[in-house]
Amino acid sequence: MTRLFVSVPISLGAVIINTMPLWLAELASCPNVSDGLAGGLGSLVLLTTSLACAVPIRHQLLVPARIVVPVAFALLAVSTSTSIFFLATTCLLLGLALGVVTRQALGSLPTGIDLLEAVSVALAIGLAVSLVVYLVVPAVRLTTLSILALVSILLLFTGSTTASSATGLAATKLFTGLPFGYFPFFVMMGAYWSFLELYGQTLDAESGLAIWLLLSLLSGAVGSTLAGRLPENLWRWVRVVALIAAALTGAASYAFAAPVFVGLSIIANGFFLFLFFPLYLTSQGARAPQAMALYLVGFAFGGLVGAILIEFGGYTSLSLAILLSPLAVWANPSFGAVS
Repeated sequence: MTRLFVSVPISLGAVIINTMPLWLAELASCPNVSDGLAGGLGSLVLLTTSLACAVPIRHQLLVPARIVVPVAFALLAVSTSTSIFFLATTCLLLGLALGVVTRQALGSLPTGIDLLEAVSVALAIGLAVSLVVYLVVPAVRLTTLSILALVSILLLFTGSTTASSATGLAATKLFTGLPFGYFPFFVMMGAYWSFLELYGQTLDAESGLAIWLLLSLLSGAVGSTLAGRLPENLWRWVRVVALIAAALTGAASYAFAAPVFVGLSIIANGFFLFLFFPLYLTSQGARAPQAMALYLVGFAFGGLVGAILIEFGGYTSLSLAILLSPLAVWANPSFGAVS
């Protein structure tokens, strides 16, 4: 039951993040909701999720949170409201509820191999489900938001468990020792995935790019599964190699104009990013919820930072920023050093 309790919220989170292009487009189809506003609503979900994931929570909030998630998705799925306040409030509550269930899930496991195995399997499942969603949505009448509402009902059947001391950290110690050096890398990974479709349009490869993006979900699932099977003595070194490789493949995608090369780099980036991420969370031990929050905040700001870089320096500047982003991990030994 504990493994299921952990797997469902993390798998659901992976599905939500990886299907964001689909459900944000559905929000943008609402009256008076522009593409930019839809993107802002998506960032609101990620930011509030990270906030709820980072701070201490009361165990009594878990049951209401598990109910709020499917209800919020259902409301967004059926909404034809022109009220921006309604949409923003729903996204706010959705993000907070997702953060509560994610934090409780991560805090329910001891650190070490149990955490690594649970996270790696959960991410692999989430990526596989995301691929199914992309394949199914064009063929059925259900919207992505409706599918997310149905899938998130599983949260109601995951039961409860006693949280570890990770959920009870004193407020003054919440962010002490967190690996903030990883933050630029997370921001640039968010930027990387935000602009791939736009970049594909400049190469006249938009249709082919969709296939590469789907294959990257498969490669990510393979990378996550592999992470969970690594012997402990390899964790640190594989984490370092995967971090560097994710930056290199991300930078390469925006540095070359050959569609096939771009596609292969996208597949490789998915593999290395999800090989890295379970090892990153495991390395933070009891602070895994805060480490997850750091990751979500980085991705939330990725689109904004990427847009600024492209505006002033084109895709070349975005490529360079992605390439250099891991340097902060070693430049700040107090917070970002690889341990």
